[in-house]
Amino acid sequence: MRKSKTMLLATFLLTALATTTPLNVVAQPSEIIIDSRVEWIEDRSLEVDLRIVSGGDLTLNGLTLDINDRVNIYVESGGMLNVQNSQIQDNNPPTGLAGYGFWEEDNRSAVLIPGSDYDGAFDATFYSGETRTFYGGQAIIEGQDPIDLNGSEFTLSFDSNTDDVWVGLVGYGHQSVHLATVTMTPDVGSAITYNAIELEHRNMMGLDQDSDTCVLNVAGTADFDEASILGCMVVVDGMMTLHSTTIDRTGPIISNKDAELILSGQTTFSMSKDDHDVRANANSRLHWGENVVGSGGHTDRWEKIMDSQEVHFDAAGVLFRILNFGQYEITSSTYFSDENGVGLIDSGDSRTVEIGWADGSVWTESASIEILEYRTGWNMDETLDDYGGGIIPLTWDEVIVIDGNTPEIEFISLVYQEPTESVSRGSSGVGLMATIANRGTAPAIVYFTCDVTETGAAAQMTSYPGGLVEAGEEVTIQFSWMNSDVDNASLTCEILTPTQLVDEDAFGGGTASSEQITWVDAEDDEDGSILPVVVAFVIAVVAMAAFFFRMTKTSEEDEEELY
Repeated sequence: MRKSKTMLLATFLLTALATTTPLNVVAQPSEIIIDSRVEWIEDRSLEVDLRIVSGGDLTLNGLTLDINDRVNIYVESGGMLNVQNSQIQDNNPPTGLAGYGFWEEDNRSAVLIPGSDYDGAFDATFYSGETRTFYGGQAIIEGQDPIDLNGSEFTLSFDSNTDDVWVGLVGYGHQSVHLATVTMTPDVGSAITYNAIELEHRNMMGLDQDSDTCVLNVAGTADFDEASILGCMVVVDGMMTLHSTTIDRTGPIISNKDAELILSGQTTFSMSKDDHDVRANANSRLHWGENVVGSGGHTDRWEKIMDSQEVHFDAAGVLFRILNFGQYEITSSTYFSDENGVGLIDSGDSRTVEIGWADGSVWTESASIEILEYRTGWNMDETLDDYGGGIIPLTWDEVIVIDGNTPEIEFISLVYQEPTESVSRGSSGVGLMATIANRGTAPAIVYFTCDVTETGAAAQMTSYPGGLVEAGEEVTIQFSWMNSDVDNASLTCEILTPTQLVDEDAFGGGTASSEQITWVDAEDDEDGSILPVVVAFVIAVVAMAAFFFRMTKTSEEDEEELY
């Protein structure tokens, strides 16, 4: 009996455990959802994603929000985040330093080794981090020969007379040198390891060693007022306002296409993780207030980036290049349009089109597209210019359509030179007039071909009709149609369009048809009678008889005179 009770109790406990375990799992939310008006006023730690959906409105008021790595705050379209006098910070902010790649002394990256803190000799060990190396670089101390570096760490020894000393760091081939930590080891006493960012430094920017961070994604609206952001990455697709806000080791803030980023008041940046505080799409809206302060030094206030950019033509094989291209305002290499008429600027790579320098000045790209060769079957003649318009401003549109200085041909009409209902098959044919208009802005040499409408057979013509049609002009082209295999027939003519065109109708063209006429045999008159032929034959016989009669009589008179 006791054994049975024990088994029953064990079964009950296992059942209870199986029942409660799923409830505990469910109780752990995968994310926090804000779908109404909510205010947080106490410090808290965010360990799961926070999502503010459409209609949600979250206010952070006078608190510190610690966020774990890889945790995201999503402000969806229609959602609102207000941060007032509060701090949003990464629990694991960047602690390393990265150089800009300059070798010259004034711009060289360097850290200050606090030798004055030690009475005796000491060593300083520099560590680049797990993912980087000092290979090919140098450490430079003023008044000493440069020290060649290799591996992920190196050690410098200093004597007891060493005061504070700057150690310059340069990377191989002007690469950015990375510094994670520096360990100070005295001859007497304990070693101390400093995160690189804790040391006094110059010409260096923040470095996140593990690349793991919290992310603030703003697709809706975010408003920061007298707040601060430490370490977290910020991506704006909607609208974000930062007023008198401190931004440390967070930049660059990413402002994507169609986003709006407003920086106002006493907003300040420091230790951006790239050489600019804001990376904005060329077609985003960036407002940088007069009193906003960037990271300074070699870190630009902002860079505007143009993503992959296409130039669309009506034809394949168009050659073009870019003048005053990019930051150094060079002439680019030659590009061409493919079989779809699409040309890629800089092979489709993104490029910088505007820089807000740290000194307050701004450079903006002012480039142009130069058409080098835009030839089709309609302007192959060397006396005609290339299509396209020569030089066109390069805008910041993702797709630029080149449709200027091109023809637009229209087949107006096809009529007979003289009104006629029938024509003899054996004659020289019938004359026609084709009227063609050019509604475009460039001339074209166009030709057309004609078929018998009723049979589709190629028509017999005395010439290959066509010619030059100037822009804005209507021309009439005359030609003859000689024969037909059917009694009642008309003519349909079609303009021949260039084979280089992506769309055969891109420059216009079209067809026109004539009225139907009757073709008759040469021996038939209009009514099908042979009477005219008989009359003509009789007249010819009578005339010939009279001729021979006169010749015979003349001959006889001549013979009588001789005798």
